[in-house]
Amino acid sequence: MFKTEYSFLIHPSELERGETKFDLNAESNERSALAGRFGLQAIDLFKLSITVKHIKNKNAVQVNGTLYAKIIQNCVVSLVPIENTIEEEFEAIFYDENQLVSEELFDEEQFETYKNDTIDLGEFGAQELALATDPYPRAEGIADETIGPYLPTKNKTKLFAALADIKQKK
Repeated sequence: MFKTEYSFLIHPSELERGETKFDLNAESNERSALAGRFGLQAIDLFKLSITVKHIKNKNAVQVNGTLYAKIIQNCVVSLVPIENTIEEEFEAIFYDENQLVSEELFDEEQFETYKNDTIDLGEFGAQELALATDPYPRAEGIADETIGPYLPTKNKTKLFAALADIKQKK
């Protein structure tokens, strides 16, 4: 198993009946390592509120949660630091990889696998953070002014019509 920046391990065989709740807060060094991994300037806050439930009839683990993060990332145009707040809900069903023999699993909207009776909720939350982060953040105003001339316009004027207008003005 590889070392992750943020880890919180649970063991499905040890889960109690009903739901188990976890409130996780990443420490400063973990947030810094995750920021480096995801190409962010900083992660000022990263919290996970997770509910885990064993589903006996499927021999699976249902994971529902909310992530809350405050991140700083650079504008892709001007490189100005941008503060973003992320609040996302997520869910997945985890199946033991040794029991993946049924085609029915592929009907699940989102499923994950685990092995050796271990699910890393910290790593799963970190992956959800990566998915929720804007891949092309743009600062307000600066980015629009800078890339405005390069954006397609709604009035698509034909090139030769534009040249004809220029010629008539002379």
